[in-house]
Amino acid sequence: MSFLDLPLHPRLVHFPIALLLVGSVTVVIFLWKPRPRLENMGFISLLLGVILTLPAIITGLIDRSPIEPGSPADQIANLHTTAMFIMWGLYGLAVYFRYMWRDQLDQPRRRWQLTLLLILAAIALLVAADFGGQLVYQYGIGVSG
Repeated sequence: MSFLDLPLHPRLVHFPIALLLVGSVTVVIFLWKPRPRLENMGFISLLLGVILTLPAIITGLIDRSPIEPGSPADQIANLHTTAMFIMWGLYGLAVYFRYMWRDQLDQPRRRWQLTLLLILAAIALLVAADFGGQLVYQYGIGVSG
């Protein structure tokens, strides 16, 4: 999918990545050193990141359609797509649990659960982003021209 003959997916991925990573860090800091501003900033960043990931996923699925099935780029694209859906699910759970447990976050068990979930989600995001980078820089996927 393109806009003005430029691929749209690469233009949309950076905002959710930044929001999700910033949100993860601020929520984890809040969980262990409570500060109301961090709590709000982190939760809003996570929520916006999860929402803005949807257009990035849709355009990514469209942009991967010209990749030749069975090619090395297709294998990386499959890993990228799988890791992104895992990441999106983990962050979705983190946002859900952060909301559902809002009155229980003073309990060490809940703090650890949310912290570990956010760490797993961030790792999945970084792995998926690396696969996306391989598609662009090694195989030229999503590059106009």
